[in-house]
Formats: sequence, C-alpha cells, structure tokens
Amino acid sequence: MRFNRSELASLATNSSTRFDKEGLLIITERQEGIFWRTDVKLECWCKLRGNLLFYLKDKNPKSSVAGVLVLQDCRPRIHHEQPELEGYVFDLDFKDSPSQRIVTHSAADRLDWVRSIEACSHQQIDLQIKQLEEQIAAATAAKRTAAAAIGIGIGTGTGTVMGNRIDQGLPLPTNMFPDSWPASASSATAEAPFEDLELSELPICETAISCDNLPLDSFGRPPNPRVICSVLQPGEDCLWRQHARTELLERERAPNFLCTMRFLRSAGFKASTRLRFSVHDVRERVSLTSLPLGHAEVALGVIQDATRLRLPLSSPRGECGFITLASWAPEAANELNPASGPERTTNGLTQPTPPRSSTQFFQPATDSSSSSKTTRQKGHRRTQSLPPKLGVRLFVPQQCGVGRVCVNPCQHSYRLHSSLGADISVLETLLESRLCCAVPQQLLSIWIQREKELLQEISGMGELSGEWRWRQMNLLEEHLRLLKDYSQAKQNIQQLMRDGVHYKRSAAKTDEALEFLPVNLHVQRMWAQNDALQRRGVLDIVTVGAFTRHDAKGRKCGGLIKLLQESKSWKLEQSNACKVQAANDAVQATKQLRKEIVELMSQLLQLASRRSARDMMPLCNEMVGKTRTLLNIWEPSIVEEAVTFIERHRIIEEPDNVLMEPMSPFRKITQQLSALELKSPELEDFATPVVAPPDLWPRGQPLMRSNSWHPSNSSPSSSLDINAIDTLQHVVKCYNAHLRSLEQHQAVPPQEPQCSELQAEATYQSLPPSWQGVPTESATALPPLQLIDLDERAQATQPPAGFLDTKLMSSSPSANYYRPTEEPEPLDLTQLNIEASVMCLVSKLKFFCGRCDSPAIRLRHPKVPLKREGFTVAPQQAPDVIAAPTAAPSQQLNLDLAPAPATASAPAAATKKGNKFTDGLDLSLTTDWVGELRPSMRKLRHAMDRLLKTARLMHSVQRLQQDVRCNRVQASIMYRRDVCFSQALTALVCALMLRLWGRELDSAYLSLLRELGPLAYFEGLLSLYGSETDMWSDMCIAIEDLSAVSFTLVLAAQGELTPMPRITGSRQALEVLLPVPEHVLPTTTISFKITPVFFNIGINEKATLGQTREQHRSNLDNYVRLSQYFSRYRKLGLNATGAADASSSEWESLQSLLGYMEQQLRANVSKNVKILHLAEDACRLMGGLRFTSCKSAKDRTGMAVTLEQCRVLVREFQLPAKHVPFALSTMRSEGTRIDNVYKNIGKYKYAFNLPQVIMLPAMYRPPVGAYGKAQT
Repeated sequence: MRFNRSELASLATNSSTRFDKEGLLIITERQEGIFWRTDVKLECWCKLRGNLLFYLKDKNPKSSVAGVLVLQDCRPRIHHEQPELEGYVFDLDFKDSPSQRIVTHSAADRLDWVRSIEACSHQQIDLQIKQLEEQIAAATAAKRTAAAAIGIGIGTGTGTVMGNRIDQGLPLPTNMFPDSWPASASSATAEAPFEDLELSELPICETAISCDNLPLDSFGRPPNPRVICSVLQPGEDCLWRQHARTELLERERAPNFLCTMRFLRSAGFKASTRLRFSVHDVRERVSLTSLPLGHAEVALGVIQDATRLRLPLSSPRGECGFITLASWAPEAANELNPASGPERTTNGLTQPTPPRSSTQFFQPATDSSSSSKTTRQKGHRRTQSLPPKLGVRLFVPQQCGVGRVCVNPCQHSYRLHSSLGADISVLETLLESRLCCAVPQQLLSIWIQREKELLQEISGMGELSGEWRWRQMNLLEEHLRLLKDYSQAKQNIQQLMRDGVHYKRSAAKTDEALEFLPVNLHVQRMWAQNDALQRRGVLDIVTVGAFTRHDAKGRKCGGLIKLLQESKSWKLEQSNACKVQAANDAVQATKQLRKEIVELMSQLLQLASRRSARDMMPLCNEMVGKTRTLLNIWEPSIVEEAVTFIERHRIIEEPDNVLMEPMSPFRKITQQLSALELKSPELEDFATPVVAPPDLWPRGQPLMRSNSWHPSNSSPSSSLDINAIDTLQHVVKCYNAHLRSLEQHQAVPPQEPQCSELQAEATYQSLPPSWQGVPTESATALPPLQLIDLDERAQATQPPAGFLDTKLMSSSPSANYYRPTEEPEPLDLTQLNIEASVMCLVSKLKFFCGRCDSPAIRLRHPKVPLKREGFTVAPQQAPDVIAAPTAAPSQQLNLDLAPAPATASAPAAATKKGNKFTDGLDLSLTTDWVGELRPSMRKLRHAMDRLLKTARLMHSVQRLQQDVRCNRVQASIMYRRDVCFSQALTALVCALMLRLWGRELDSAYLSLLRELGPLAYFEGLLSLYGSETDMWSDMCIAIEDLSAVSFTLVLAAQGELTPMPRITGSRQALEVLLPVPEHVLPTTTISFKITPVFFNIGINEKATLGQTREQHRSNLDNYVRLSQYFSRYRKLGLNATGAADASSSEWESLQSLLGYMEQQLRANVSKNVKILHLAEDACRLMGGLRFTSCKSAKDRTGMAVTLEQCRVLVREFQLPAKHVPFALSTMRSEGTRIDNVYKNIGKYKYAFNLPQVIMLPAMYRPPVGAYGKAQT
C-alpha cells in the first residue's frame, strides 16, 4: 500500500509485535502487465494482526513484506469440505472488491484461519467488548449487594483491580463518559456532587506536567506526546473518566507542556481521588490517531503534598520514560501586602501596587516548621529538565461579582515562560451572560407597547368613509402584524429563559423564532499574573455574532444602509413623508416634556410637604421653561387641518339607530382595542382614578356584553394571546381586501340609485357573506369567526386571555387617546388651559416663597409671521419641537402676576397686592401647602394629557395621508432595524454589567463615566462579499444606533442574586438603568452615553473577491470618531494608569499609535489586520469595552481573540516573541475557544478547509488538526 507503507512494513517485521496467527498459506495474486494479465499462486508466510493480513515474499518468516490484505467488511467462506487439487480452499468475500482465494495444507489449519479472520472484524470485537462490560457490571453489582448486606461501602480503593484497557490502547465507548459522575452512597456525605465551576473557589492544587526519556518509534523518531489525565469515577471501580489533557507537542522526547491541570473540590476531587496520567503518541493530528506509551497512577493527596513528583511510566512493554508533576497547593496562604494601596490600571489591565488580596499567592506545600524558617523563594527560568524550583506560588484571581452576571464558566490554565526568568500564570475563562434573554425581552415589551399605541391612534380616529377606510384598515393590519411578531418573539424568549438557556447556538442563527437574540454571545476573560514584574491584569472581550437578521433562504436585501437610502429617496418623492416624521418627533417630544413636568411637580409636592420655600423656586422656573417649550411644539394651522379632515371624513352614527343597526366590522375590530395598556404615566399625588375602560361605541345601558370589562373577569396577566392577535389580523386583512375590491369593481346602476346606495353602504358596514356563511339580508346573524363577538351571545363566556385583558385604561380626562365618537378639543383652548394652570400654580408658589411682586411670566412670545406648509424640526434638538405660528398681541395670554395699576372705578383695589389666585390666602395661616398646590397640578396634568391626545390625532392623520407602500416599506425596515439593535444592545449591556460587577471600580473610571462615557470598540471580521455584505451593513446601523441610548447607574436591590438592568423610554429615546453595588454608587447620579466605533477588516478567502471601498470609507469615519474621543479623553487628565498626573510620554505614545493607525488606513491595503491591532491597543489604553464579531463568533473570532491575548501577554507580561506561535497554537487547540466551537456544533473542529486556511493571514491560521469539515 502506498499509504503508510513504511509503517505497515515496520509493524509486520518488528520482532516485538504480537500477531494473532501465523503460518503458511497459498495466496492467489493477480499480476498485470501492458499486454498480459495472469493469476499467480504464491506459497508464503502470512501474519494476522487485527484486521491486517500480511503475506511475505517467501516461506521464510523473516523475509520482507510482499503485500497486505485489509480484512474490513470481509467474510470467509468454505465452498467444499473436501480438499481440491491445490489443498483445502476457502474464499474471502469482500463487500466492494473481488473475492480472494486462499489455500491451506490441512482442514484443521483452514478452520483455524477462518475462525481467526472472523474474530478480527470490528463487529466481533464490539460484541466481545459489550459482553465484557456486562460481565464487569454484573460483578460490580454483586459486590455492592454483598457489601450492603454486611453494612459496608465500596470506596474507590479497589480501582487497582480493574482491567487496564487504556494500557492496551483500547478505546472506551462514548457511553462510558456521562456528563456527570454518579456519586456513590459512601461519598454522598463526604463530598459535594459534581457541578459547574465556582469562579472564586480555590483549587486543591494546580499541576504542570513534563516528561523525559520517552521511547522512540521503530524508525528512531521522537514521539508526538500528549498527556491525558483520567480520574476514577466515585462509586465505580472499573471506569476512568477523562478530566483534562495537555497540548500536543511534535517530535519531543522530553516535553514541557504549557497547559496545567486544576483540581477543584466542587468537581468532586479530594485527597483520596485516584488519578491516572497517560502519555500518548499522536501519529496523525487530523484524526488524532494515537498509541499509548505508558501511564502512571497516583492519589491526588500525594500530588498535593509534594512540590515536585517524578513517576515512572508503566506499560505492557515495561518502563518507557518518566513523568514529572510540579504542583502548587494553597496550604499556607499569605498575601503579598495586605496593607497595600488601591489598585491601578496599566494599559487597560488591573495592576496592584503592590499586589492586593484579589490575587492570592501561596508557598509550596512543605512542612509547617520548615516553611516558617525559610523565606519565600523566587521562581526562575524554566529549563528543558523542568527544575524542582519551578513552581513556588499558586495565583488565584478574585472574580468579584462575575458569577452574578455570568454563568456556566469553562476554564483553562497555562504556565508560560517569561523573558525575566519567571513564569506567567494565565487563566482563560469562557462565560455565558445571564442577560442574553432578559434585554431583548424588555425591548420587545417597549415595542409591543408602541404598536398598541399606534393601534389606538388609528382606531381613535373613528370610522372613515371612502378610500380612507381601506387606508385605515391597511394601517391596522400592519400594526397587528408587527404586534403579533413582537409578541411571538417575546413568548419564544420567555420559553428559552424557562429552559435555562443563556446563549443562542450558531447553528440556530437562521431561526426566525429567536432572531432578536444575539448569536453565540459569550464573555472571553483572560487573567494573567507575572510575579517577577509584580503585575497582573484582566482582559475581557465580548464575542458575538454579527448583528443582523439572517435569512433562512439566503436572500439578500442589501442591508440596512441600502434600505435606508432607498427609503430616504422615496421620502423625497413623497411630500407628506417629512410631515409624518416631524409629527412623530413632536409626539415623542410632547410625551417627554409631559413626563418631565410631572416629575417636577412631584418634587415640588415633596418640598411643599417640608415647607422648603428656598428650593421650590428653581424647580418652578424649570417647570415654566419646559411648559413654554411644550406650548410651542405644534402649529395651530396644521392641527386645524387635521381636525377638519376628521370632521369631513368621519362617519357619525345617528343616535336613533344606535340600538337598531348592527355594528360594522370596523367597529367590531376597534372595540377589541379598548382594554390595551395605554395609560399616561400617573403619579400617586395627582393621578386620576382608574376605572373600567369605556365602550368605544356606546349602544345604551341595557346592552351588556359578555366580554365587557368587569372586575370579576379581568385578567391580571399582561401577556398577549398570539392566537387572538393572529385571528384579528386575518379579519382585518380580509376586510381590507374586500374594501379594495369594492373600490375597484363597484358599479352603480342609474335606474335604482337609492337601492344601490343602500346596498353599497350595507356592504361597507358588514363582512362579506362568504365569511359569515349566511345570506346578506340576515344582518342579525352571528358570524362564525370565533374572535370576540361584540353583539349578543348565547351564553356568557370568559374572553380569551391576551391583549384584550391587559391592565386597565383610564376613562378620565387624563386618557391618552380620543375615542372614535369624541370630538377633538381645539388647540387654542388646550393651550389656554395649560397657561391658566401654570399661572395659578406659579402664583401660589411665589406666594409661599414671598415673591408676589416678582416680574410677570409669559409662556408664548410673539414671533415674526412665517408661512410654511410642513413642520420645522431641529435635527439635533432634544426634544424636537415644532415652532408655533405668530398670533396677534391680543391673543397672547399675559401671565403677569404683578399688581395691576389703579383705576377710577376701583379705587379700593389700588393698594391691594396679589391676584385672584392668591386672594384670601394668609401665609401665616396656611399650613397645608400640598393641599393648595395639588388642584392646580391636577388641572395642568389634565390639560397636558388633552394636548397629547390632540398631538396623537394629528400624527395619525398624517400617517393616513401617506402612501400605503411607503408605510409598508418603513415597517419592514423598522422591524429589521429592531432585530439588529436588540442584538447590539444586548451585547453592550452585557459588557457594561461585566465591567461594573466583574472588576473593582476606582474613582478614575467613575469620573470617566460621568464626564465622557466609555469607548466601545466593535471589531468586525466580515468580508464585503455575498451575504456578509448585508451583515456588515446591518452592523454599521445597529452600532450607530447605540450612541443614542442613555445609561444611568442605580443602586442594586438588596438580596437580588442576579442584578437585572431595566430599560425604559421609547424607540427614539431609550434609557438603561444599570444596577451597581452600594459601595460603588456615588452620591451624585451618573448618566452617560457610549462612543461606539466599528472597524471591519475581512480576512477569509471572500475578502479577496469582495469590494472594500465602502469598508474603507466606514473605517475612516470611525477613525475620526476615535480621534475625537481621544481629544476629549485627554482633556480629562486621566491617563492609562488611572492617575490624575498624566505624563507627556504616555499621551505621546497614544497619539503616535493613532497617527500610525491613520497611515495604515490611508494605505488602503487588503486584509490589513494592523488596523484592528492598533484599534485594540487604543481601546485598551483608554479603558474601553471590547467586542469581536464575525458571522457566527466561532471560527474567525476564535483566531482573533487568541491572537489579541498573546499580543497582550507580549506587551504587558514580557512573553518572548519566539514563544508566541507555540502559545497561540496551544490556546487555539486546547483553550476555551475550541470549547466554544464544541458548544455550538458538537465538534472540536474549526469550520475551515485547507484552501480557506491558506487564504487567512498567517497570524489567524488555526493549528493542524484543529480544523476540518464542520457545520458553520
């Protein structure tokens, strides 16, 4: 065979090889030439080893090998029992090959060969293994039964009598490795069950491994060693379970492994636990084919007591080298300096000056008397023989509150050699965020509430006539569809949270049911300690898939950038599109101002209860300013146009026909929206009472419907019934299609005009007969649609649980929406009520403060007349307001609270000060300030609510007049943008919570949050080719949207195990409340916004084919933003060390780094990963948040994260550059990133093939054997 020819020949001729059977056989060999073919019978010596049958050149057992037959899928068959001319013949029938004829000299010899060949098949071997396992299990059960009968337990001390299958190189079946070890009855009280790792737990010991004098192979080549540590399962005396393994080294007889092994009590380890260290020679890295060289067994307590332990390796062939275990045990814990000062931060890494208790070091485990006399030894350079003084300290990081925000940790530890003669302790941790499902769920709740508001706005317009009816139904259908999609997504996420899942697998990224969740969101944490440099630090990187909406069918839309550009061009063609956006901004501004004014009134009530007059006037002035802005938002002429439109096209129901005619389909649909949770924010001091929601279409008191609101049938649940929404959407869709068909095909005969009009009106006011199943003239018949029948029912039943049974809506004047039958209030009257309420309130406040003679206030100032057709909204103004038109001076309300001049008709009033609001009040006799202020505040609140009702009516009219196709396009863009933004905000909140809870916060970082806000660097590895172009476009918009989100630090609730952020606000103005510990939160409130930057460089084979012009332009724009952030950061005077004395050299180094980054960007070189490295360094120096993304955050992300970790070790911890390739290969093949791959696809293989690996940059290539065919 050409494949492994030398190895097979060595196996056949090696004298130490044990063969299953040997002997003489006559084999028929086919020989072929160019013009001839013949079969030659050869009598030769044959050797059977496993499923390999070797035949030599002649009868001599020591002759060379002539060939080999692989006996896989082979069955021996005897045709005739009687001998033939050649001898006793049997055939080997292969599955996919011609049969092979073999002749023996005797019948007994033939029978032995047939039996041996049958026994060598894999099926027969598996059957034998299964029988042996059953025998062992039966024997173990018998021992337990006997031990239980005499009252003793079976421990793990009998593990030495088990069959050493590992010694003979036999693989263990997969069912022998359960996910958790069964705890025995004897160990149930002595040790904890096996569970997840505890981040703050001290290990029993940590062990570094080396070997020496390992045997050579038959060709004199050194082995490729790897050490596997197995542990004897508690309660079982026959099975070993793999606990950890080292990396694979090539051609080393005396290897020193970088991977260390940690033994934790929470994992079930104790001093009596038996460990086995097996050394394997890996012959082939892709399939990991290996041969066992030897093993050594030892108890964990022996390793714990010895600093350095050298054990011989035993194997069936005798001794085959030695294994050395250098261990660190936490027996004598001593802090370096308990009285040390506060921590410092160097280059974005936490550094002790000197080290504090957050990193504990331990002396070697020696005798207590001798350890008290000796001084602490220094670690020194590692040599090829692994000297005894290598490990003298065990460093354990303190994880602060990481366990409260993250879950399911996976850890790997390393010991790397530094250039200063000491070791670098590295602990790599992979965690899942507890907030992965919580943040999208809160966002969906906000968006669901928004869709409810828009539904109520459209239904509050009333039933319109003509073409506006189907436009109105179109909007209802669109919002119902969005409401159903949002509600279904929230329900799916809730189910995922109940199942205890904290991340979305990359294989499920195209699942539309979970599209609001980020793909493969994990936290990659590297902790490092260099004892010689007295430096330690933590590097946190959030790895997440691209923020995009994946399409299961692979359809491309161009991404959000292209969609928004098309939408912008569409809006330019539509004159009404800008009005709709401006009206929406004005509604949001009205809501925000109303909320702020209500909060100010609440603070004034609190001050009034304490009679604190000094503090009331600043709040009063602020309230006046906000009220002035509120009154100047809307333009009366535009509002008048909207009111005129409603009066012209609304269908008004005659009072005489209310009880006679059946309700139209539109009214039946809008009736079901009456119980939505659409109240304005109420405060307890001046809130209106909450009563039953009103009937949108009153039909008289005698009619009581079974589904009407009643305290007995109200459901406290706020969840939405997806089926009810889906059914309602279907009804709206069908009714809308029916209306459009009537508009297109309606024909009125001239001879019967009155009859035709009646029929047309009846058709508009009822559902088609095909939907009802009854003739049209049967107007009182019940339709078969089991949605909610708002007419009569045969029996009273409970309404379906869902959005119809949510919390109550206020029916007082504070309700947020007009009812369909309610007449809109004129804007001038609403503004007058607001001005009067403010005038009354301010007068009383000034009276209480003793300032009745203060100058007058005026809420609306006259302006120059300006004629315009739309709105003028300042793009960067917060809140966006619409300027009010100029009114005549006589129409301006004078809020002058100063005394009026004397007149002849009123001489007595000439000397009286004050006004009608404060007449009769005596400051010395007025004790209840709150009681005097509350009525005016309540009136102001009601007037502001009526203004909001008018604003929403105005917004709905503008949306109704917009083109239907524009509404549909904007809805699809908004949904895609919400999906991407949900993923981006979830990753950002996870990073912020990790920074606030996972590290110690100093005053410098709190000052950074207060004055500037943190930097968030998103690193992308996407290629602008194919579907990844859409992903890059979506990520750009999603990351840009993060800059508008406000964050506020609040005190965490006491006793709350998992601190949960709360998201408030609307889609345009979101605020995230981040809980922090009590000792962290300062006295003043800290609110901030982040500065996101996004640099993307494609590195795979598609990056060579894709276009980089848009990528280059985006990177330049983000570089400008990064430079501006650095300028503001420098003005704060906070350098990289977190101190206030920033040296010029440190600023110059950071400035030179940004300058070199600009040069690399201007070069515009393909796959220029230096840009990413420079951005990483700049983000780390300024204490920013780090994110790394590719398509699924699995393969390319793993390469980038491990490379950044090694770069940090070289830059900050003195890792020699020549050791970087080895450390990089170890982290990629044995670290947490390969564990992340296994969590996503169930294989320890990066999804690269050989051509893809070749096209990657050299620093991003995975090691051989760590990549292969796998699902991406």
